[in-house]
Amino acid sequence: MVAVRFCDDVTYRQKDKTLDLKVMGLSKRRKGKVMFVDCSFCSLTALPVHLLHLEYLEELHMEGNFICSLPSEISQLKNLRVLYLHENLLSCVCRDLGRLSQNLRSLDLSHNPFKCPEQMQDVLHRLHGLRELRLYRLDLKELHDFICKNLFRLEILGLSDNSLTALPSEITNLLFLREIYLNNNLFQFFPAGLGKLPHLEIIDVGRNQIVTVSDYDCGSSWKKLFVAFNRLSSFPRSLCKFGRLTVLDVSSNSLTRLPHCFRALRGLVDLALSNNMLRTFPAQICMLNSLHVLYLKNTGLKELHPNVVNLQNLCVLDLSQNSLTDFPMEILSLVHLEDLSLDDNQLRAVLSIPAGIQSLSKIKNLGLSGNQFSTFPTAVCELLLLEKLYLGQDQGMKLHSLPQTITQLTKLKELYLDNNNLVGLPNSIGKMQRLQVLDLHNNKLKALPKTIGCLTGLKKLYLQTNNLSSLPVDFSNLRNLGILTLTENPMTAPPLEVCEQGAEAVVRYLKEKICRGANCLKIQAWWRGTMVRKKLGPFKEPGTTKSGKDSKDKDKDKTHKGKDKRAPNKKNA
Repeated sequence: MVAVRFCDDVTYRQKDKTLDLKVMGLSKRRKGKVMFVDCSFCSLTALPVHLLHLEYLEELHMEGNFICSLPSEISQLKNLRVLYLHENLLSCVCRDLGRLSQNLRSLDLSHNPFKCPEQMQDVLHRLHGLRELRLYRLDLKELHDFICKNLFRLEILGLSDNSLTALPSEITNLLFLREIYLNNNLFQFFPAGLGKLPHLEIIDVGRNQIVTVSDYDCGSSWKKLFVAFNRLSSFPRSLCKFGRLTVLDVSSNSLTRLPHCFRALRGLVDLALSNNMLRTFPAQICMLNSLHVLYLKNTGLKELHPNVVNLQNLCVLDLSQNSLTDFPMEILSLVHLEDLSLDDNQLRAVLSIPAGIQSLSKIKNLGLSGNQFSTFPTAVCELLLLEKLYLGQDQGMKLHSLPQTITQLTKLKELYLDNNNLVGLPNSIGKMQRLQVLDLHNNKLKALPKTIGCLTGLKKLYLQTNNLSSLPVDFSNLRNLGILTLTENPMTAPPLEVCEQGAEAVVRYLKEKICRGANCLKIQAWWRGTMVRKKLGPFKEPGTTKSGKDSKDKDKDKTHKGKDKRAPNKKNA
């Protein structure tokens, strides 16, 4: 749909590649009042000429098309403030774009096959009024110094997914810069000069090759820092001097410990330390009372620190892919937890999940996949607000059955039980009517209960690699089912060729089967009525009635038997 906004209202019109203003319903009187046009993903190959005459146009979205070049007439859009051209086929930028420097505030040229990035930058540095500039995925190898000299009003600069190895020293000219995105480049050292920008709050240098962060690289205004997927072997102590950090992501580095001064980051709300070989739970974290989110996935933990109970504001805790053998009892004190992941640990027995887990009454998402459970941990069924439960066992011991009490989880929306040895499901599963996703692939199911047809909200059902040969006809009630997988099952009803066509074909097949069954019942009822009305004897199921000849022979036999009985009586008379 093409969106058009006037000064005082918004209208939506059917997509039209020519974008004739008359077709869009714009009278001549209102042509000059159009302020916003969205033509994104309309398969356009050029900027529509009609748009170049909208003198009041302020925001233009042309992303996701096939535009190869910009016309020089684009300079006529004197009031244009926002221009999105990402995901097109631009090979160059016309110099007339630089004449929009008076009002243009936001420009996105990302993901275009520019032949000469230097020529593009030569045009961009003329746009002195820019506040936001996004140049993602352009294979930039260098950011020219005149960009930083002339675009000194920039507040957001996006340069992720390029081939940059450094920033020019003139980056310090961007005194108003608030956000910079340098993710997925080739930096080996933390970009120098960022610590001198007084208003910089968000820095993303993830997925580079940074080995260290020096003291003079850090800034006192930083609030969010992303340094994930680098090569840091030690945490930069200089970061601990600034207590304004609220989000810190240093996951997937080579950290083995945290410095003692880490406890000074009392304002942290979101902390990610996953994929570092810490081996022991850092005691400094227990001092961060403001933490809401803590990621410690794959950090070699065998137990938690006793002072974890101090993290009373924690809502999300990820301890997956560690070496925990027992359920950490310290977690039971974190009563505000909503998301807990213990996947791929070594929890050994059902008793590892204590009955006291019900104290975590706010839990909505629980991950227990890949552990050593031999039977279903029934204590989980006491978490009545649970919406997502993961118990797939691609590694570890396998579950053979589900308890009837699982139906207590009436608010469950997603249930993952893949890679187990389940041979059946409880009949009461039909009570879990809020289920939207049910993953049962790679089990040993032989049949599904009829009550599965009560799960009318089900949208995704994974049943591949089981022992199913048929589906119950009540399965046709699953009108919202969008994804159904039945491959690698010995299916006969529906046949395999129908199953391969997806959920819609399967449901249609079963509905037709129900209709055929209903027609058979009608025929039987008609036949029964006909037999009774014509006094042809009691009704018998079609196919069991004997032929007419056999019936006559039977009647004759009855007559002869009757005569034989009466004959002696006549003689005596």
